[in-house]
Amino acid sequence: MKHAILFTWIFLAAFVAQAQTRLVFEETVPEAYLMRRGNGGSSSQQTVNNIISLLQNNVTAKGGGRPNRVPEFVVRFEQQARIAQQGDKLQLKVQLQKLTVSGDINYKGFDLAEVLLPEKLNYTVKLLNGQQVLKTYPLSVSFKNSEMLLLDTTVPDTLKQARYKLVVEEKEVLYTPVNLSKLQAHLNLIAGYYTADNQLHLALQDIKRVLPDDLDRIPQHDRTLRDLENSFASLKAAQYDKKLNLKQHDPQRLLPRMRQLEDQLLDKRKALNFVLATLDQQYYNRGMDMATIGNVRAARDYFLLSVEVNREFAPSHLQLAWLDFRGGFIREATARTRDILTRMRVDPQTEQQALALAHDIYNTYISEGNSRTSHGDYRNALAAYADARALCSTMGGIRCNMPALNDGEARAAYGMYRGIVEEGKRQLAGNNLAGAERSIAEAVAFQRQYHVVLHDAREAADLQQQVKFQYYVQHIDKGKRHLSERNYSAALSQFDAAQELERQFGFQPVRELGQLLRDAAKPVLLASLSQGYEQAMSNRLGEARATASAAVAMQTKYALEQDADVQNKYNLLRDRIVSQECLNSQAAYDLHFRKAQELARERKFIAADQAYQAAMKAAGNSACGIATFTAEDGRAAIAAAVTYQRMLDDINRFVNSSRYTEAIQRYNEAEQHYLAQEVNRFGLDQTSLYNYAMSSPKQPFTVAVAAYFAGKGNEEAGIQLLNILLDKGYSKGKTKKVQEQIGKQLAQKDAQLGLPESPKVLAASYTSGNKKMKYLGKAYEKERKRLAKA
Repeated sequence: MKHAILFTWIFLAAFVAQAQTRLVFEETVPEAYLMRRGNGGSSSQQTVNNIISLLQNNVTAKGGGRPNRVPEFVVRFEQQARIAQQGDKLQLKVQLQKLTVSGDINYKGFDLAEVLLPEKLNYTVKLLNGQQVLKTYPLSVSFKNSEMLLLDTTVPDTLKQARYKLVVEEKEVLYTPVNLSKLQAHLNLIAGYYTADNQLHLALQDIKRVLPDDLDRIPQHDRTLRDLENSFASLKAAQYDKKLNLKQHDPQRLLPRMRQLEDQLLDKRKALNFVLATLDQQYYNRGMDMATIGNVRAARDYFLLSVEVNREFAPSHLQLAWLDFRGGFIREATARTRDILTRMRVDPQTEQQALALAHDIYNTYISEGNSRTSHGDYRNALAAYADARALCSTMGGIRCNMPALNDGEARAAYGMYRGIVEEGKRQLAGNNLAGAERSIAEAVAFQRQYHVVLHDAREAADLQQQVKFQYYVQHIDKGKRHLSERNYSAALSQFDAAQELERQFGFQPVRELGQLLRDAAKPVLLASLSQGYEQAMSNRLGEARATASAAVAMQTKYALEQDADVQNKYNLLRDRIVSQECLNSQAAYDLHFRKAQELARERKFIAADQAYQAAMKAAGNSACGIATFTAEDGRAAIAAAVTYQRMLDDINRFVNSSRYTEAIQRYNEAEQHYLAQEVNRFGLDQTSLYNYAMSSPKQPFTVAVAAYFAGKGNEEAGIQLLNILLDKGYSKGKTKKVQEQIGKQLAQKDAQLGLPESPKVLAASYTSGNKKMKYLGKAYEKERKRLAKA
């Protein structure tokens, strides 16, 4: 019931409102504007001329027919003006509708009406009562495809029996460069449409040539299809369907042909992806077909293509290994088979086939080794056996005949070893000892490599013994020749080499070798001692000592300890070294002593003390008997000044490391030492702790000294130091504790003295009105109040 009543009320209200609205004026006027080339100088006419130039020779008349020689078009619309009376108000409304463009506007099958609408419309709307102008509205509006509202406003109705009407005057249709840009863009879009049509035609032809079953050229087909897919994506991204509204007008049937191409692309891609996903198997199957008909080269090519696609496809690797094996490329077949069995995941059938191939390869290596051994080609025989052994050790599942392998390898190894030794013997027989040694080294290295087989072989060791004995004899003969020529160093070198060979290889000693060594060593040793003496004379004691040490070693080595000539020469060298050392020690002592005296005169007493100590250390050799009392006396004479300067150094170190309590304590000790030892006699000045703290760059240290003075009852000195710090910009908050300490102490002293002035006046006298000393004043007043209550 409530709903019915509400509906009735709304209906009655609407009816009353409609009854109150009266239409007093309504007029519909059709208008048309011809756009053609003109000579006017306005910018709008210039733009129209440019538009006509773009259309020239490119457009046809809408609806068919022969176009004008110079294109032209007409803009049409209906102008509707209406005045409605609503009570005491007038509603004024003017609008344009049915906007159309006709004429030479067809471009390659597309209607250009939408982009040939003007940009703006300037006009003036007048409200008239008869011929009397009541209101004037100069306006401007932008053109749209749909209806355009020129005026919609309400004015008071103040006249009775008026004859209202609306007129629109001074209309000016305007074209701007924006119109020209829109037209040019639309023409470009249409041109792009036809370019796309041509591309689409070619693509529909090219896709027919994409053959997924053509394995020989599958990569080319994939690239072709990918290019077509990319081209189609670009074509689709251009969105000609939306920008040119192809659903309504598509002169070249671009949309259905694009759908056709898209379907074909999807079908081809699906088929090609399947082939690509199984390409390794596809190539393998084709290779097996080629192998079946005996086309080995083509089969290999397909198997290679298969492993190029999938490097882990074992069946193709196996077929390539078989082809290598049958073609005599045993090592290539071995490498592929090893990869299959040790690196790849294989199915049981492929694994069994690979093991069978590996066994055939093993037998081939054994046969090759046996054949080469029988022909004396031991090196290549060993290589074949080594390949067979490597095959067995790296591939499980192969049935290897190890006894046969070991026996064949042993025969080849011993034959190789014996051949190397025989070559060394030939070199020795030709007196080519260097060549023989090379053969021995090769034989020993080979024996070490095949130790299991050749561990008992002695041929190389025996041959080495013979070669080294020849060297032994040669060294003695060369030494004798150098000895006769008095080239004692060269002779000694040869005799030493002979003795070393004798020791290493246990040769039967030549009886005269010992005497020959002594005969060659003595002149060399005497010359060396003479050189050492010259070194000592030239104060090159390091070299002289080294020479003397080497001489002692030579005496022992060559049994010359009891030789009088050698011993006398050695004693001369030793004595000269000692005397030169004493001269050097005295010179060093004098140098350090003079330096100490100079430093003392400069009041650098710590450095002077160190120089005196250096002088005493330089004279430390008791055998020289250098008198050190002058340095000792000099050091004792400046001891008080040294101690004082070290205390000052301690003070600076304590201050720099923020150990202020220790610094103040050491300063007091230094002051006491200065006075007790009369340090002023050394020309050193003593600065008071107050002055030292005042000039210190470490401001926290100055605060600590102020606290120290306060603790000693010297509040005045503490206040002065704090004022100096605060004037330098030091934070008053960092002095709060000291200020409060001084304030309390002063309050206690003044309370004992019974001063009559008020605490506030006395506090101000201590702070001198300095606001930065407020903590002192507050502490003073607070302490005085506390004491007064006590």
